[in-house]
Amino acid sequence: MVKPGPAVDQRQKARDAAFRLLAVRARSRRELRERLKQKGFDAELIDATLDDLQEKGYQSDEDFARQYAGEKWRNAKWGPSRLRAALASKGIEWSLADRITREIVGEDDLFEMVMPLAEKRWRTSAGLPIRKRKQRLIGFLQRRGYSWDVIGPVLEKLQS
Repeated sequence: MVKPGPAVDQRQKARDAAFRLLAVRARSRRELRERLKQKGFDAELIDATLDDLQEKGYQSDEDFARQYAGEKWRNAKWGPSRLRAALASKGIEWSLADRITREIVGEDDLFEMVMPLAEKRWRTSAGLPIRKRKQRLIGFLQRRGYSWDVIGPVLEKLQS
């Protein structure tokens, strides 16, 4: 039997801290690493703790990415490029971010997802000259992460 000592105590504290963070919301490995580092744990202990959590299925970057991107797609109506960039900023590998984004955002869904947003924005700028309305709508949709392949047909439909 191993007697509890400083090393065992620190491992348990790091593990408990990670579980508290994960209880609030799912997090990427990088987010957990940064938060545990802020709490004063050393890098070796953090990596060992995170490896253990991943091995036991308590933390997964793929599950986090799927949950985060799905939420932003459904609730905030973010487009593909914004989803990929947001996932990358959370520490998700670009290839995984791209794969998850393609899974969540079906190319067929883009036009249907964007139209209500665009129509609302188009109505709110009704008093402006047409050129200004277009500029504002294009900027709005680009900031949301939509490409010209979606924005162009949306503009055509709104102007018809």
